[in-house]
Amino acid sequence: MKAAFRLSLLTTIVLILVGCGDKRKNSGVNNTRAFANSSTEVQQTWEKALQADKSNDYVAAETSLYWLTRQTLTADQKQAVANQLTAVNQRLTEALEKGDPAARAALQELRSNPPNRQR
Repeated sequence: MKAAFRLSLLTTIVLILVGCGDKRKNSGVNNTRAFANSSTEVQQTWEKALQADKSNDYVAAETSLYWLTRQTLTADQKQAVANQLTAVNQRLTEALEKGDPAARAALQELRSNPPNRQR
């Protein structure tokens, strides 16, 4: 339960840092469109985060998404990153509640090497 609370708190902090803006959530297509005119590096990192999320690689997804939060992004891009971080954290929390050992290992890695800290 402490892990779920910490993840919820982390998600809240991220949303505050990147700005909540419009409360509606963009669809995945709109989120990807938000990065259409970005630099190649930003586009590739966004795609990497989405692929990591699809494969339940929580650490890679969060690492990529937190890297994006440190870039110069448009308001739509910031919202897309915040939405995706929330979604990843929700899935990680659900997996933890189900006792998924891979999720527990991911949480341990995220605690040991928090991706929201600049390196």
